[in-house]
Amino acid sequence: MEALGINLTSFIAQVINFLIVMFLLWKFAYKPVLGILETRQKKVEQGLKDAEKAGKDRTEAELEAEKITENAYKEANEILKNAKDAANLEAAELVKKASDQADRIMASAKSEAAAMKERAMTDAKKEISDVVVIALDKIVGKEFTEEEKKKLTTRAIAEL
Repeated sequence: MEALGINLTSFIAQVINFLIVMFLLWKFAYKPVLGILETRQKKVEQGLKDAEKAGKDRTEAELEAEKITENAYKEANEILKNAKDAANLEAAELVKKASDQADRIMASAKSEAAAMKERAMTDAKKEISDVVVIALDKIVGKEFTEEEKKKLTTRAIAEL
């Protein structure tokens, strides 16, 4: 080997030095670095899993929020519908009460008008009978008795 320019002792020493350096690097450099890399890889994988889970949770939360919003709109529309129905019902009741009151007022006015008409007719009959009696007194020229006055008045009123 010396013909090739390789010194055997020097070569063996270099191989032993290389093996020692490789052992030391493996023991103190590669092994800790590989441990750190492995730990880092686990953390990255866990981070990816957590991110994926957080994405799913966010999607579920958005769906849940959408459902809640939809339910809230439904409830609000139902409340609004119930309020409108109640308002319409109360308005109908108020209209009915007002109509009933108007009917009562009209009936009262009609009965009052009928009573006033009856009183006016009675007053008119009385005045007419008095006028008839006075006219007959003047035409005939004699005084009538109360009984005759009643008969004449009744006949005159009946003819009217």
